[in-house]
Amino acid sequence: MLKPPRKFKKMLILPCLCSITFYLGSQMMTYTEAAFIHETKVAATISTASIFPKTVDQLIEQAKQHKEVILHEYKEMKSKLNVKSTQEIEQALVIWKQGREKIAAERESLQKVYKSIEEPYNQVQEELKGHTTESNKQVFSYVNAGFHIVKENCQYVDKEVNLQAIDKQIQDFEKLLVDETAKQVSEAEKQKELEEKKQEEVKKLEEKKQEEVKKLEEKKQEEAKKLEEKKQEEAKKLEEKKKQEEAKNQEESKKQEEQKNKDSK
Repeated sequence: MLKPPRKFKKMLILPCLCSITFYLGSQMMTYTEAAFIHETKVAATISTASIFPKTVDQLIEQAKQHKEVILHEYKEMKSKLNVKSTQEIEQALVIWKQGREKIAAERESLQKVYKSIEEPYNQVQEELKGHTTESNKQVFSYVNAGFHIVKENCQYVDKEVNLQAIDKQIQDFEKLLVDETAKQVSEAEKQKELEEKKQEEVKKLEEKKQEEVKKLEEKKQEEAKKLEEKKQEEAKKLEEKKKQEEAKNQEESKKQEEQKNKDSK
């Protein structure tokens, strides 16, 4: 086969190199242009709102968590409304005060979540007035949805759990505790008075019994004394009678002796 001349080869290579250079140049320009357009869109999105879908989802989840904690705590508090004894009132008062502090802290955290999404929401709305781009619309779509979900959680908590109502219930518990304590003190005083009266009655009954026993003993002693005196009197009379009889007997004996003496003369 005949070899082409060297000059002809050079003539073919040059156009090919030009074509390749042009192709590569056009591709580089296309890539650069596309990258510039992409960066421009991203910059537009970021300038519209410094918040991303993942952040919105996190704020929604935080709002739900705060809401659930508040509702659960309030449910536990309401389960302690039916109180009867002083001890139950004191326990309920502690639970309501602690619950109130926890709910207030959770509400504050929920409010921070609301403000975290409210600011970009307002910013997106404002920017949409002057730049209604597809990128801005997409950002507004997920920010708007997230904002309203968080707002609904806040509104639901405000509707179901009212701090003023909780404070009122705590005040009612405190008043009930004061009234119940006063009632118990009054009942204790009445019970004390009743016990003292009972003890006084028992004391009087015991004194009366002792008095009766004393009188009975004195009566027995008096009777015994009288009996003894009677015995002594009878014994004395008997002794005197005996002496009289002896004296009489002696007198008679003397008379008989004298008579005997007369008769013997």
